[in-house]
Amino acid sequence: MKNRYRRHYGGSKRRGSFSSSNWAPFLKLLGCVLGVAALLAFAVIGTMVVLEAVFKIDTPLKPDGFIARITKLISDDDVLVVTPTPYVSPVPTATPHPMDSYNAEQDEKEVILPVDMRYRYFGDPTFFNGTMLFSAGMVVGGNVNMCALIQYDPESGSVTELPISLKYEHFIYPAFNEEWLVYLDGRMSGGGDICACNLKEGGDPVVIKTVYVGQPELRLDGHYIAWIERTGTTRDKLFVCDLETMETTVVAMFTNSGYGTSAPDLNDGTLIWAAEDSTYYEDGRTTSVIKHINISSSGIDLNDYTAGTYIHDPETNGSYFAWIDAHHSESSKLYVAPVPTSGTALTPKLIASGVVDFYLDDDFVAYSIDEVVYVYMFDGGSSYRITPERELAQLLGASDGCVIWMDVTSRERDVLKYARIPTE
Repeated sequence: MKNRYRRHYGGSKRRGSFSSSNWAPFLKLLGCVLGVAALLAFAVIGTMVVLEAVFKIDTPLKPDGFIARITKLISDDDVLVVTPTPYVSPVPTATPHPMDSYNAEQDEKEVILPVDMRYRYFGDPTFFNGTMLFSAGMVVGGNVNMCALIQYDPESGSVTELPISLKYEHFIYPAFNEEWLVYLDGRMSGGGDICACNLKEGGDPVVIKTVYVGQPELRLDGHYIAWIERTGTTRDKLFVCDLETMETTVVAMFTNSGYGTSAPDLNDGTLIWAAEDSTYYEDGRTTSVIKHINISSSGIDLNDYTAGTYIHDPETNGSYFAWIDAHHSESSKLYVAPVPTSGTALTPKLIASGVVDFYLDDDFVAYSIDEVVYVYMFDGGSSYRITPERELAQLLGASDGCVIWMDVTSRERDVLKYARIPTE
């Protein structure tokens, strides 16, 4: 900025300086007072802003009400407390069940036989150690004869026909493990021979027992097999055979009893079957018990398991029991119950109604309703559909972590399918 000069008029006397003026002390004092007042005003306004922000005062603090407002806040029982924003714990993400990723269209597999094989009919499939065994047949003399036993490896797709010949017409209810193969060599009219093959030693099949009526389901566990057989007009017997010694023993008998048509089960050395319950219920319902015996100790446990329902075709995997309460009708209900660690009373859980058939495996029970196959997972306690929409299915078995069924959407030919159930 340019220097400014005053023009002098009327004489040469120079104007006096401010510091030499009589007003100087007073003006300096006034300037200090005004400066302090300005600082106090800025401090008050800043304090009000901070208080409104921190204590969330609902009305602006004005200078004339500031002292009264602060006095009210700190008087009586009021306490100035800074309330922190509450901490909300994050909601943990639920771990999805392995079945949540199951895709019926993609996960089902079909058993395909080589084109040079003449077999077009399949039955009684079962898995063991990743290998499937099933019976296969063709039309002979106008009838379908299940005249071959086929081993199928899902990983490689290889198919092997076992070199075993029939005495009669059908291979029925085959079962196998690492050492034994058992089956019923059945007649077209009923009955047949219960046979066993030692897979480690080889050799021809051995006839364990000849059956004259019906076609009993065989249960294989280790070197034991069990079955219920009609042995008279009104009598059925529960048999157990030790394949190492070929000794056969009658464990139980049923006379004029529907329990003679209920299949037993054999798992991990424990044999179970259904029998009449003597417990009286006021509602008059018919109930059953599950009897069990340890094969290795040959001691029947007299403390039978009570369920409070009728029991047909009970099965066990060592941890759970499963059964239906009717003879495979559309009104059958499926129940499961944990094997008690103490006591004899079961705690049944109703899984589904209208269950035509079911099969128990280690981690689940497979069942069918209205030509749809489901699995109930013990881990999680939920049911899942495993056959695709618009596909009609007939449940055939469950073992070794797999469920097997027949696709009956079209009956032009037998379409055998299976799916491995994810558990981890």
